[in-house]
Amino acid sequence: MSKKITTIVDKEFKKLNWFTLGLFSAAFLIQAAIFVLVIGLLSLSDAYWIELTVASIVLIAAAIATYALIDNYSKRLRKLMSQLFDKEMKQLRAANNRAQSLRELAAKLRATLSFEVVVEEALDVCSLALEEMGIPRQSLTGAVFLFNGSDLYPVAARRFIKTDLNQGVPGKSGVMGAALAQAEITVTDAPRKDPELSQYVAFQNAVTAVCIPLRAGFQMFGAMVISSKTAVKFDDDHFDLFYAVADQAVIALQNAQLFQELDAEKQRLIEADEAARKELARDLHDGPTQTIAAIAMRINFIRSLVTKDPKQAVRELQKVEDMAKKTSKEIRGMLFTLRPLVLETQGLTAAIETVMKRVRENYGLNLRLIGGENGDLLNDNAQSIVFSIVEEAIGNARKHAKADLIEVHFWREEDLFVAQVRDDGVGFETADVNRDYSSRGSLGMVNMRERAERIDGSLRVEAQPGRGTSVMLIVPLSKHGKHVQQS
Repeated sequence: MSKKITTIVDKEFKKLNWFTLGLFSAAFLIQAAIFVLVIGLLSLSDAYWIELTVASIVLIAAAIATYALIDNYSKRLRKLMSQLFDKEMKQLRAANNRAQSLRELAAKLRATLSFEVVVEEALDVCSLALEEMGIPRQSLTGAVFLFNGSDLYPVAARRFIKTDLNQGVPGKSGVMGAALAQAEITVTDAPRKDPELSQYVAFQNAVTAVCIPLRAGFQMFGAMVISSKTAVKFDDDHFDLFYAVADQAVIALQNAQLFQELDAEKQRLIEADEAARKELARDLHDGPTQTIAAIAMRINFIRSLVTKDPKQAVRELQKVEDMAKKTSKEIRGMLFTLRPLVLETQGLTAAIETVMKRVRENYGLNLRLIGGENGDLLNDNAQSIVFSIVEEAIGNARKHAKADLIEVHFWREEDLFVAQVRDDGVGFETADVNRDYSSRGSLGMVNMRERAERIDGSLRVEAQPGRGTSVMLIVPLSKHGKHVQQS
């Protein structure tokens, strides 16, 4: 392409040279004709012929000089154009390579949820920018650092030794500290003296290093550092490339984070479902199954009494009837827990009253609901979750509190819905519970907390030994009120 353009330019300048020679030749002929005509008509002396000769020589010299100047200028112009064209082509190829690298990076981002793959590619793309400047690949060193706790650790690296890969830095000082604090690309010409980079053997021989922050909004994931053993002068094009690569890497990190959270939530739901199945199986085994087995045994016993002692048989039948009624209540209670239809048809207050009635009948406990009318403040989804939490709290109080009274209280406090389950039972130490619900091995407590988070709520357990227990749930009505559209 460059030769073709220079050939065209060369042809045009040759045309210009021939045009110049023609112009000077015409001028020479016109000059000679004028002199001959003037001298012939006026019969002038030979001195005028000498002047004609001198003028002609000057004109020919001017023509030769002009031709030489044009030819020399054309050569210089061809050389300059070739250099400029080669430079532009080099920059165009570099830009094309960068665009291709970014497309490949985006393609990998679409094809994988592994951020390790993307950060590896990000390092390659950034290294490519330095290689285009004539810096050999073997002189480049780099790494992507991500936060693990409060420190930054390399998760993808070039020419890092094993000890470097296990080395963490706080990211508070030096080039990384500046890049993370300002959220801007930062360059240092003394990486070996950097308070944090100097801790890595890989950067000991580096002359220039650039630190690219990996940030999305106000969330800082880490930084990417590229260094060279050769001094490098970065321009705006390089910075634009670095920012584009950082954006792609951050998208990959966000996707990976969302995927991990989704996978963790999926696993949690599976575990919760499995736990519910086990609890249901245990309740069925300890309750209705045992009772039905006992009924079968009593019916067999009654069969033998029908002819021997009819009165005793009637009394045994009465016992079987009582056992069957009790079993029926237990099964209805389990079905209600699995799917409380009254919650769907009549709302939170009616569902809680049904639970309390069942507990009174089955266990003889005293329960009271205060402010039930406020249950209608919540939308359907929030009512379902609040019901699950309150039912769990009532169940815990029934099983563990040894209480005479369990009180459920609903009320509104500005833009908040508050539900409290309080008992006058034995209580317990709450320090471990409030610090870590799982520390007491109580799956019920863990479930209540996780359910509260699903409706942006907060859960607080307060208790003292011998002074009862209080479980309080607070839900923002601005997000989960009756007239807020459910997502």
